[in-house]
Amino acid sequence: MTEDKSGEDRTAKVRRLAEERSGESARQTDRIVAEQDSQRVVHELQVHQIELEMQNEELRMAQRQLGESLAKYSDLYDFAPVGYITSNRDGLILETNLTFAGQLGVERGRLVETPLWLYVAAPDRAKLKSHFDQVFKSNERRTCELRLQRPSGPELYVQLDSAWVLDVDGAELCRTSVTDISIRKEVEKEVDKVHDELERRVDERTAQLSENEGMFRKLSQEFQTLLNAISDTLILLSPEMEILWTNRGNALELNETTSDPIGQYCYKLLHDRSAPSEDSPVTSCFDTVEKKAAVVTHQGAVLDIRAFPIKEAERVSSVLLVVSDITEKMAMQAEAMQAAHMASLGELAAGVAHEINNPITGIINYGQILINECSPESMEKDIGERIVKEGERIGLIVKTLLSFARGGQEVKKPIGVPAVLEESIILIQAQIRKEGIDLKIGLPEDLPEVEANFQQLQQGFINIINNARYALNEKYPGRHKDKRLEITGEKVIIGVRPHVRIVFYDRGVGISTHELSMLTKPFFSTKPFGKGTGLGLNITQKIITDHGGQLSFESAKGEFTSVIIDLPAIWSGDGVEK
Repeated sequence: MTEDKSGEDRTAKVRRLAEERSGESARQTDRIVAEQDSQRVVHELQVHQIELEMQNEELRMAQRQLGESLAKYSDLYDFAPVGYITSNRDGLILETNLTFAGQLGVERGRLVETPLWLYVAAPDRAKLKSHFDQVFKSNERRTCELRLQRPSGPELYVQLDSAWVLDVDGAELCRTSVTDISIRKEVEKEVDKVHDELERRVDERTAQLSENEGMFRKLSQEFQTLLNAISDTLILLSPEMEILWTNRGNALELNETTSDPIGQYCYKLLHDRSAPSEDSPVTSCFDTVEKKAAVVTHQGAVLDIRAFPIKEAERVSSVLLVVSDITEKMAMQAEAMQAAHMASLGELAAGVAHEINNPITGIINYGQILINECSPESMEKDIGERIVKEGERIGLIVKTLLSFARGGQEVKKPIGVPAVLEESIILIQAQIRKEGIDLKIGLPEDLPEVEANFQQLQQGFINIINNARYALNEKYPGRHKDKRLEITGEKVIIGVRPHVRIVFYDRGVGISTHELSMLTKPFFSTKPFGKGTGLGLNITQKIITDHGGQLSFESAKGEFTSVIIDLPAIWSGDGVEK
């Protein structure tokens, strides 16, 4: 028992000692922990102190930088080259810089809390109000120009550039820059003066030029009128044969399909060629630098062409072509030659007629003796009648030939168309029979008379019949059933007046549509060279026109040709032919 008790005591004692030792250890641990916490707090305080010192340093630096920036801003704001104003919606100046104060010549302190319009020239105050209204209404940058009035000195021209802003309290403000534009305005005034002076000089110069231009235009018109009054055609040609200029008043039509010949080529218009000819007078003029001349035909007209070189620096820069229409001159010469020929023929015919008439008269007398001396039923009497008939026929032919060759005077008198046609047929009926041409004549007996010159009308009929003979012989060299010439007549009314129409119709080679319009031009002929002079239909047209009539044509190439003559009939004026 004692051992057990003593053992428990030792255990309890050990336990107590352990607890005491544990308590000391715990207390020691608490002291260590407390010391550590104290050190940590001290460390944190030290760190926090350092942070605060650093923040203070940063604040001092920021404050110093802010002060420097404020000073810079103040300097820039106050001493900027333009004025700055901050104002509210009412235009009250809340803030301004020294530059604006200097522009007005007023202390800055006196400007603050005063309306801006007080310093604006009276005529421009409405403009300022409208400017502010637009800025606060649109919230956009606006610009205007106006004048500021200063206590002393002249008015100041400025340009306002305003923008809408909000301050820290949310109030609407207007920040405005004020730029002095007085120098610019002065320059503009000087520019305006110079501009006005230039305009004045320009006006004077323009008036002078206008006067000179008027004189030049008048001279040009007179010169152009003079050129256009020239009946000849003047053409200025380049070395490439291109037409540079031509007078427009000439009678010669260069080309029916070209209204404006400028820019066209001469060899195409005058000669209808694709390239210039080496023997052309224009080409020779360029090559030889000498005047050249030639006579050519163009669309039935005879042209006298003369080329004159125009020199520049010892070379021919262009050629002036003078084109004269000598068709009428050639026609007159031809007519004169024909008249001389007819006069000679008349003299020859008169001599021949005299020589023929004497033996024919004897032959007719001998025939008449046979008729008188022989019995009525005898062969001799029949032979005598035939001799008399053929002799009288020979005498009539000679008389008609003599009348046609002499022509007679230019006297018109009432005649019947059948009589003229009969006299015409007498002269050429032998050739018609020889060529195998079937001649059919259908003229009504009631054809009215016409007032005409017998020989002239006869000449026109013979010209038309000879053309028909040529066309029929070309198509039918021998005899043919269609080798026929039909001559018909009728009375027609043209306008209100009766006319006699004579139609010569043949089934010969015909005429092309292009050639129909050129048939009556002098020297134009559908016949090969050497077979026609090109004057027959021209003379015929002149005869018909001189008699107040018309000559027209209808034809189809290779089929037929109709030549139509309309001559005014003689009438009393009441619709009754005489």
